[in-house]
Amino acid sequence: MISRSIGTKALALLLSLIMFIGYALPASAATATGTKEIRLKVGSAQMIINGEAIKIQAPFLSANNVMVPLSVFTNAKGFGAKLQLTNNKVIKLTYLKHVITMTTGNKSATIDGKNTTLAVAPANKNGVLTVPLVPVAKTFGAKQSTDAKTKEIVLSGVVSATAAAGTGNTGNAGNGGSVSIIDSDFGKSKIGDSYYGWTMSYPTGLLMVDQSDDGDYIIFQDIKKDYELGVFVEEAQNDLTTAEKRTSIYGHFTKTEKAVDIRTVAGGPTGTYEKIVSKNNEGYFFESRAIQANGFLYVVYFGKRATSATELNRYSQVLDSFKTSFDRSDRSLKDFTQIIDGYKTFSNDDYGLAVKLPKEWSIDDKSAYPYFYTSDAYMYVDISSKKAGDTTDAWLKRKQARFEQSFAPEYRKVLEQKDVVWNGVPAKALKISYSFDTETWWEEYEVFAIQGEYRYYTEIAYLDSHKSTYANLFDTVLRTLEVNTGTVEKNFGLILDDADEADRVATVSKKSNKYGYSVMFPQYWTGSKKNFEEESIEYDFDGGGFGVDAWKDPESSFSDLSSYLDQFYRDQTAKNSKMTVIENSVTTLNGLQAKKVVVEDKTNDDKSTPNRMTMYYVYNNGQVYTVWGLYYLARGTDFVKKSLESAINSFTIPAR
Repeated sequence: MISRSIGTKALALLLSLIMFIGYALPASAATATGTKEIRLKVGSAQMIINGEAIKIQAPFLSANNVMVPLSVFTNAKGFGAKLQLTNNKVIKLTYLKHVITMTTGNKSATIDGKNTTLAVAPANKNGVLTVPLVPVAKTFGAKQSTDAKTKEIVLSGVVSATAAAGTGNTGNAGNGGSVSIIDSDFGKSKIGDSYYGWTMSYPTGLLMVDQSDDGDYIIFQDIKKDYELGVFVEEAQNDLTTAEKRTSIYGHFTKTEKAVDIRTVAGGPTGTYEKIVSKNNEGYFFESRAIQANGFLYVVYFGKRATSATELNRYSQVLDSFKTSFDRSDRSLKDFTQIIDGYKTFSNDDYGLAVKLPKEWSIDDKSAYPYFYTSDAYMYVDISSKKAGDTTDAWLKRKQARFEQSFAPEYRKVLEQKDVVWNGVPAKALKISYSFDTETWWEEYEVFAIQGEYRYYTEIAYLDSHKSTYANLFDTVLRTLEVNTGTVEKNFGLILDDADEADRVATVSKKSNKYGYSVMFPQYWTGSKKNFEEESIEYDFDGGGFGVDAWKDPESSFSDLSSYLDQFYRDQTAKNSKMTVIENSVTTLNGLQAKKVVVEDKTNDDKSTPNRMTMYYVYNNGQVYTVWGLYYLARGTDFVKKSLESAINSFTIPAR
């Protein structure tokens, strides 16, 4: 069972004996030439290549389709296809001139550059990646038949790609099975991370089962989970005490784990380090070391199922090989870094999306679309269905028009329009700038692309004051962003762009039977409180809001209400120096006596954005109504002001 790994995710990510990274040592190239015959059978844990039996995970049926382990295609004695695995999900098989790209759990695939839909999706079964036999074998040119006597599936006419290339890529996985090795790992004897600056010997016999998105931890296990190796890295610019280093080790203990030997070791391969030997109730012993160097604290451990801690001694060379350095010129070193030139790859399965962004960024897992951010910048991609006859030019112009309707002239700038390439297709880009206070400005790129039946909108924004930090962000996103449009078309149906579709002129009328009033406002406004039989209703739009509050107060009068409001706003402005009462008068609203108060608040912080609010307080037959409209000063365009004014002035109380 898993002992110290990052949870059950690690078990699911055993990388299928394919991404064994260090599990198998390179073997000599296959010497056979000519065509091959491969025989396999559903339920049988072996395949036969030209008469030689090789152990595999047994093929099985899924929705009446034969599923086989990837080794059927990657074993050098057979097809010898090359494998590239991305994010532990995206499978890319290259065989002679053919390339197939598939994703676990997804029926969308690309075969020789063309999008297609598989009858059944690749799957991870018992820690091994499996793929549908028929489409892969057919693409690779193999003839498929069934032996009537043995019921075996026979693939004939197979040409070994590795024999043709003169190189091999097989290895013994330690359990009798042949496993494909990724070409870039051929001949590697060490592993490490160039960003975090560590190196150690290749963990022969172990599978990489988990790695964080940042690469600050990586875990290896053997297929039986008797052995485990882990490297964890955390920032540590200041010198840590012995207690602090040991506390970091304890942080990786399981609930039942306890220390059996604790000591400081001087003169080791990495200098002085903290060492803790521990055991848990599941039969594992661990040796953990905490080493501080390069502005990091490295916690590296090795564990095995054992009856005594002394059994760890024979594996001490594993931990002794750990070094706090990385030699980029060492060609025997496999770099596991997730961070290259300060960037890491983010992904989204629903969109088939991958993009490189600064390592400090995060992904918003709660967002309905791929949204990535940091404290001073963000980027996201959204989709909508293409409308008949729509173009990127027309789409951009509509978006720009809404921008100019939504931001007052002194708070907005249109900086640039240009043609770009997005995900391999022509697109349009609009660069704008906006502010909510004329002091702090944001720069924003908007990219408009249409491919297939969908429109793709990408937005990239950052604080103008940090533009030097993000000078290359737009170009980096365009260069590295990949979206699998086949995946999008498979996962989504009709998606409307409400903002683009909205009629911003059309209005809707609403009535409260309980409180006896009616109002009319733009139908594109969104109701956050829309039950007109309750005391309060509220509708929001991009840049402000509108609402009505109603309550009974039969004991008061309009004069009482007016006096109370005068004192209330005197108190508010005394408390807040940035609040100003622009108007305080007695007037009428559609023939009803009303107190009108207009307040401007220039407070600009995490809780408030500079705004102007207009309120009418109406007292009618023991009923008090507050009709209000608010807009942010930056959003105070003629369009917004007129829309709010019309909504407020629509308030009526029909005669009874």
